[in-house]
Amino acid sequence: MEGKSSGPSCSGLNLVAHPRAKSKVWKYFGFDTDADGCILHWKRIYCRVCMSQIAYSGNTSNLSYHLEKNHPVEFSEFVKSNTDQMREAFATAFSRIKTEPLGLHVQQQSQDTNLRQSLGYENRRHNDLTAAVINFICEGLYPVSVVEELTFKTLMSTVDPGYSPPSKSDLVVKMLPQMYCRTRDMVFSELSGVVNCGVTTDLWQSQTQNRTYISLSMHSVNYNNTTGFSMTNKCLKTFEVQEDNTAENITRAMYETFVEWGITHKVTGATTNGSVDIVKACSLLELSVEMPCLGHTINRAMDEAFQLPRVDSFLGCCRKLVDHFREPAMYLLREKQKQHGLAQCALITDRGRSWLATLAMLQRLKEQQVAVTATLLESSSTHHFSFDGPDWALLEGLTEVLQPFKAVANMIASCRYPTISMVRPVLHMLLNNTLKAKEGDLKEVSMAKEVISKVLSSTYSQNSQLSQEISTFLNIATFLDPRYKKLPFLSTQERSKVENNIIEEAKAILEKQNAERSCLDDFSLVSDEPPSKKQTPLREASSVTQDNPLAAIFCQSDTDQSQEELHAQVVEELSNYKSQRVLGLNEDPLLWWSSHAPLFPTFPKVLQKYWCVPAMSVPGHRLFSSSGTVLCGKRNRIAPSLVDQQVFLYENSRSYYEPEPCEDDLDNVWEANCCLGQPLE
Repeated sequence: MEGKSSGPSCSGLNLVAHPRAKSKVWKYFGFDTDADGCILHWKRIYCRVCMSQIAYSGNTSNLSYHLEKNHPVEFSEFVKSNTDQMREAFATAFSRIKTEPLGLHVQQQSQDTNLRQSLGYENRRHNDLTAAVINFICEGLYPVSVVEELTFKTLMSTVDPGYSPPSKSDLVVKMLPQMYCRTRDMVFSELSGVVNCGVTTDLWQSQTQNRTYISLSMHSVNYNNTTGFSMTNKCLKTFEVQEDNTAENITRAMYETFVEWGITHKVTGATTNGSVDIVKACSLLELSVEMPCLGHTINRAMDEAFQLPRVDSFLGCCRKLVDHFREPAMYLLREKQKQHGLAQCALITDRGRSWLATLAMLQRLKEQQVAVTATLLESSSTHHFSFDGPDWALLEGLTEVLQPFKAVANMIASCRYPTISMVRPVLHMLLNNTLKAKEGDLKEVSMAKEVISKVLSSTYSQNSQLSQEISTFLNIATFLDPRYKKLPFLSTQERSKVENNIIEEAKAILEKQNAERSCLDDFSLVSDEPPSKKQTPLREASSVTQDNPLAAIFCQSDTDQSQEELHAQVVEELSNYKSQRVLGLNEDPLLWWSSHAPLFPTFPKVLQKYWCVPAMSVPGHRLFSSSGTVLCGKRNRIAPSLVDQQVFLYENSRSYYEPEPCEDDLDNVWEANCCLGQPLE
C-alpha cells in the first residue's frame, strides 16, 4: 500500500500520514517511506517534532499520549483543531437534521451511538487493565520497574494490542501514591473505633540493598452488637533502622507512627522478636507489656539445640545419608521400597531450612528405615558409610522431641482468633511433658531437651519484675479463654491471684464508665426551675438522715457504697463466667464470646485489652514455613524509596492469615510424583 507525502521531511526521513487518516493528530506523525513514496514499516511511526519512534497498533491513543506527555504546545494545537472540527461536524449534522428524511437521521444517530459505545468500552477496558497492573504490583509486591521489562510488555500486548501500560514514572509519581492514600483512608476509618490495641515489630533485612527495616503493625479485638467479636490486623509503617543510636531511632519512629495513627494512648503492649534495641525502644515508650514472640523463641531454642556438637554431627550424617540416595542408589532404594511394601518416595534434605524441615527429614528416614537399611547392606558403594542401631535410636529420640513442637506450630498457624491465651498452656505442656527428662533418654536427646527447656523457661520466667508482668498478663489472657479458664497448671493461690486481678480490671472499667456517665449527666442537666427548689428535697432528706442516731452505723459515704456495689457486681460476673461450661479445645473462643457477650457487662472489655496483644510478632505461617523466605525475596527487590508504600499496600490488601505461595507447595507436588514413580514435568 502506498501513501503520498503530506508533510515536511525531517532528518532524512520522508514521513507520510496514514492514507485513511481522519484524525488531526497525523499532522504531527507519519510513516517512513522509500524513494517511491511506499511505506516501509506499518508498525513504526515517527514523531515529526522530536523524531522519536513510536509503536503503532491500529489506533491513535499512543500518538495523543506522546504529544500530551512530550510536546504540550503541539498538544494544545491538536486539542484546539479537534474542537474546531467537532464544531463544524456538529453544525453540518444540525443542518442535515432539517433537510434529510427522518429515517436517514435515525440511522446516522444509531451509528454515532454505536461508535460512542465502542470507544467508551475501549476506554473502560484500558482503565480496567491499568487498575489490574497497579493491583498486580501492589498485591504481588513487585518492583515498579517490571512494567519496563520486555516480557511484561509482550504479555500486555497479547492481552490487548491497543493497550499501553503505565510507565514506571507514572506509577512512582502518581498511581502508587494515590493507591496508598486511598488505602490509608480506609485503614484510618477501621481504626477509628479501636479502644485497645497491641503492636508487633517485624525486623527484616534487604540483603540486596544492605538495609534493615522494621514493619510496625497494630492488632485489635473489636466488638459489634450485630456481628460480635472480630479481629483487625493492619500494617501501619515500615521504616529503615539506622546503625547509629539504633534504640533511640526506633523509639522515635514508633512514637511518630503512634501519633500519626492516633493510637498513642491505646497501645496495651508490643510483641517483639527479642531484639535488644526493639525491647529497649518499647521500654522507652513505657508500654505496659513487652511480650516475647513465641515463634521466634521456639526457633531460637531449636537453633541452640541443633548447635550441640553431638547433635550437629548426627544431623550432618543424616544429610550425607540422604545425599547418598541419589542416582544410582535411588533405583536400588525403590526396589527395596517395593519389596517391603513401603511408599515409593524420595528422602528429604533440610539444607538451609528450618527445624521443621529437619523434622521432616528425620521422619522420612524413620518411615523408610527398613528399605534404607537393606539398601545400605547390599550397595557396594556404602562400605565406607555406616548408619546402624544407635543412629536409628537417636533419630527416633530427636523425632519424639520435635513432633510436639510441630503440632504447636500447626495449631498456632491455623488459628483465626487471638493466640495469646494459648501461650501459658503450650509452655506448660512443652516444659512439663515434652521436655521432661526420661529414664531411657540418650545423652544427646537429654542435652537437646535441656537446652530447649532453658531457652523457653528463661524467656518466660518470673524471676525479674518484667517477666512477672508478662506472666501476670499471660495468666489473665488465659483465664479469659473459656477453653483454659480452669488454669490447671497454676496453684490455688495463683488462680486466686488471677481472679483478683480480673476483678480489679473490671472494677476500673466500671468506675471509668460511671465517671463518663456522670460527666454527661452534668452537661445535660438543664431545667427552668430555680436550683434552690430542686435541691430542697435532697437537703431535707440529708438533714433527716444526719439527725438519726443510727446514721453513724448504717449510713456509708457515697464512695464506700459505690465501691461495694461495683465489687459485688464484678464478683457476680466472675461467678457467672466460671459457671459456664468449659469450651472444647478445638472450638473458637472468640465465637463463644460473640454469643455470650450480652451476659457479661465488663469482661468483654477486659478481653479486648488483653487479647489484642499477639503471641507472635509475625503470622505463624511466615515463621514455620518457607512462606517467610518467599516474602523476604519479594521485599528484597523493592526500591528503598518505595518500601513503606509498597509494604503497606501489600500487607493491607491481603488477609493477615493468608500465606504466600511457597516452595513447600512445589515440594509436595514433587514428592507426590516421586511416590507414583513419575517424572516431574
